[in-house]
Amino acid sequence: MWSILEGNTRERTWMDQHMKTLHITKENHAAIKDSIQGLENVRSISLKDQERFTSPWARDYTDEDKFERTVSLVGKLLRDDIQLQALYHMLVMMKPPEKYPSSQKSDPTLVAVQSSLCQFIYRYLAAKDNTDLKYTKTIKTHTASSEPGTSFCSSMMKESEDVENLNPAEKTSLLMNLVNDLHDCGNIMQNRSFVVQMDHL
Repeated sequence: MWSILEGNTRERTWMDQHMKTLHITKENHAAIKDSIQGLENVRSISLKDQERFTSPWARDYTDEDKFERTVSLVGKLLRDDIQLQALYHMLVMMKPPEKYPSSQKSDPTLVAVQSSLCQFIYRYLAAKDNTDLKYTKTIKTHTASSEPGTSFCSSMMKESEDVENLNPAEKTSLLMNLVNDLHDCGNIMQNRSFVVQMDHL
């Protein structure tokens, strides 16, 4: 989810940014509408805005670099494409991390599901290139004028190469190769980063 949000830091407000992700719904915003009155026009939010990701936050700088590059790449590939987000989310969930036993990773049913999802992703990207096929749930806030220069894009999005000119096969291959990196990013967050335990202070 962080990658998708980071990929949409170019949106004018954090609410527009949220509406570009599969994981945050209109219902989520409706449930907290009383708590966010007056905050609708706050700009989009980057991981770099959070103290949690102020360097040094990982035990090794190379981990920070890998995390930011992976977030940037996945963010560029998925951005505001909710259907692609859904397919890729399923693939990541269905592809165990490298540390898992080989007997689990090579389970025939699991491998078949992974293969089907890879094919779905490629076919979707190929079809999207030839049509206007794309589902979004964006609702612009329109509560302030969108003057030139009010948009924001995080510095983290500059950590990776451009992916706009990749063809469907190249995008699919890159997404597949990033699955293990995403799992490792989870490991960096859970086991290889500095976390302040407030209850110990």
